[in-house]
Amino acid sequence: MKNFIYFSLISFFTIGCNTTNPIHQTTKEDPTDSSLLPELKRVFMDGGLERDVEVVSINQGMANEDLLRIQVNLKNLTKKSMNLNYKIEWMDEDGLVINDSSATWLPVYVRGAEIVAIKSVASSPTVQNFWLKLQRAKR
Repeated sequence: MKNFIYFSLISFFTIGCNTTNPIHQTTKEDPTDSSLLPELKRVFMDGGLERDVEVVSINQGMANEDLLRIQVNLKNLTKKSMNLNYKIEWMDEDGLVINDSSATWLPVYVRGAEIVAIKSVASSPTVQNFWLKLQRAKR
């Protein structure tokens, strides 16, 4: 019985942690799209962030002739300022995430109705695509 209660509590806290601060993810629809304004593919999780923040566009280019460079333009759809965290995970041509020390959560402050730009450069010339992950900053 103790094991069942222990397992139930662990499951509750694990599931609770995942649902209390959901992650919004965005990537390129076509990983090989090298145009300046690629089409976006969005994956939303529950939590309402999709009602408050919009990925307006993603611009891309090259840095040092062989590194993918992106700028993600985010718009706060509300009148209130918000604190967000974001992370960019780079992927190779097969869609596999490249282990990279730069894939850490970073803060971004967005005022009401403001558009902010998040910029990043891949660390490897094998990068073809990325996942932008957004979540509300924990209070």
